[in-house]
Amino acid sequence: MSETLPSLTANGQKLIDRLLTLPQGWVTAAMLAESIGVSRRTVLRELPSVEQWIAAAGYRFVRSPGQGLLLDEPPARREQMRALLNGSTVYAELPRRQRRQKLLGMLLQAREPMKTAALARELLVSESTLAADLDEIGQWVSSYAVTLHRRPGVGVWLKGEKLSCRRAAAALLQSSLTEEELQAVLRGNFAAGGAFAALLNTKIAERVWQVLQQFEQKEKLRLPDAGFLTLAIHCTLTVQQLREQGGSSAAVHPPENAAQRLGAALGQAFGLTLPTEEVQYLEQYLAAYITGDDGEKWGAGEMHLRHLTERLISEVERAMRVDFSGYASLRDNLFTHLRPMLLRVREQIHMDNPQLDTIQREYPQLWAATRAACDTVEMELALPHIPDSEAAYLAMHFGAVLEQNGALRQAARVVVACPLGMGSSRFLASRIEGEFPTLKVDGCCSVRELDPEQLHSRGIDLVIATVPLELAYPSITVNPALLEPDRALLRDAVQRLNGTVRTGTPAEPSAASAAEGGLRYTYRLTRSMVQMLDHLCIRTVCKPVSRQGLIDAASRLFCPNEDASRLVAQQLRRREAMGDTYIKPLFALLLHCRTKAVSDCRFGYLQAQPPVYEAGKMIMGALVLLAPDTGDPIPVEVMRMVSAQLIEEPELIERLRTGQRDAAVQLLEEKLDRLFSEHGN
Repeated sequence: MSETLPSLTANGQKLIDRLLTLPQGWVTAAMLAESIGVSRRTVLRELPSVEQWIAAAGYRFVRSPGQGLLLDEPPARREQMRALLNGSTVYAELPRRQRRQKLLGMLLQAREPMKTAALARELLVSESTLAADLDEIGQWVSSYAVTLHRRPGVGVWLKGEKLSCRRAAAALLQSSLTEEELQAVLRGNFAAGGAFAALLNTKIAERVWQVLQQFEQKEKLRLPDAGFLTLAIHCTLTVQQLREQGGSSAAVHPPENAAQRLGAALGQAFGLTLPTEEVQYLEQYLAAYITGDDGEKWGAGEMHLRHLTERLISEVERAMRVDFSGYASLRDNLFTHLRPMLLRVREQIHMDNPQLDTIQREYPQLWAATRAACDTVEMELALPHIPDSEAAYLAMHFGAVLEQNGALRQAARVVVACPLGMGSSRFLASRIEGEFPTLKVDGCCSVRELDPEQLHSRGIDLVIATVPLELAYPSITVNPALLEPDRALLRDAVQRLNGTVRTGTPAEPSAASAAEGGLRYTYRLTRSMVQMLDHLCIRTVCKPVSRQGLIDAASRLFCPNEDASRLVAQQLRRREAMGDTYIKPLFALLLHCRTKAVSDCRFGYLQAQPPVYEAGKMIMGALVLLAPDTGDPIPVEVMRMVSAQLIEEPELIERLRTGQRDAAVQLLEEKLDRLFSEHGN
């Protein structure tokens, strides 16, 4: 008979066992709760399933308002009931977070409304608990433009655009992964019964992994582990959905950019064509990791990011009462981190930060300063809310600098690997260098980049990772915050390495640094800087009326020839069509392009008198940056330096705005000279 009885949770079984043990008589829910060590609310939640089990077993259970609960059976039948209870199936109730993740997964997979009673039975909860879970899920999916619908007699279901549902499913998958599952899927291993197998076709996922890895190689791109994972999940869900709809191959135009090339590769691998909106999403996603043409390296997008970087540093400096001006690497690292971070924030792509609690607990002042800085820039720059998990990664960048205590000579060479981003890796690396002078951190990388042969050729003695590794190479696993147990592990590792450290040759300099050295490069960079400074121009534009008037004036600023100015005007308008060029902190347009109309770098400022007013914008002028379209990287590097100084040195824009041409040239020359000296060193 027990085979036909409903299943019970562990708490449900305890309640029935307690009812069997107590003398026959009325008992309250509060008394039962105290006797088994749970809350009264838990008892009330379990009672429907308890009552259902007792009734199915053929026994009498009475609930009476004002009196309580009564198991109305004599001692002999109670013993029979206990025997049934001991042989019944008992399921451990899932923790709330896991239960809601499972429920959301079921709803995302469902093709028709699901009955609430069936969902409650599946999850071993009461319908009131299920209702609370659905309320929470409804609020969560709404951030992805997906709505939860409930209708009595029909059931519950999710509704939203296909792309929105895929984004929600991808976020669910990533938030459901344990560290062990994360390590496995980053290597393309998908365990049956895991979080991935529940929502993803593992064969499609494996093929997508291969396509993305080939795409990285062809594009000479290396996505961080978290970025690769997000993209892979999205592409897998996309392919699944298109296949379910019967998507077929079709003729397409030759791909022109990385997103179109990736879309074409996926289409070829699965015999289908990605819709235009999917390719546009890929383009938006990859833009966070790939700078498009050289113009974007010194365009409006970069200046916005640099302004955000400077504001974050300024706020943390003020709160911590420290000076970060001597740490150029902090600006570069933050700048690199912010682009994909903003994509995640805007697209509601959740990325857990397992070090959040540690940062908040072990570094309260740093955490408070970083969180406050994020809140400030959100309001100032109208950014979406930066969640605590992302703010903690920013705190790690600042923490890495604060932990530095100078370059140290170390004997053993180690590599730090972390799948959650370079912020975690650098934070851990700085702690290691600060506390273990006999270890030399020889770089940070993602888990997927670890290759035993390359590690050996570089003379690496040990890999220090933040997740367990399946790697045929000496490695240990530690917490990025480097807690005491981790220090003990490292001390043991240092002792083992003593006397066994290799004396191999140092790692060779990178090709990029080798290419950047040399007298000819120095000459060409200096010449381009001097040419730009000598031709710096400030001009007043009377009654420009609109930004189009400023674009027309910009096209003639350095090109008196009509054909040349027409070409520049076309290229500036094309750039304008790609995205807004208004730089809010400068109250100016950034009009920039590469063009065959100039032979070297040109930089100027147009004073709008009166200013041009648009919705929410006051345009006081326009910055004009033109670089020769010759394929030479030198002019692009010069313009990148100039655009950075416009954000990092507020006095420069003030001198341009007030028409102080010579003063602006002098200030910019001083700043570029300093940057060039650092570059040369």
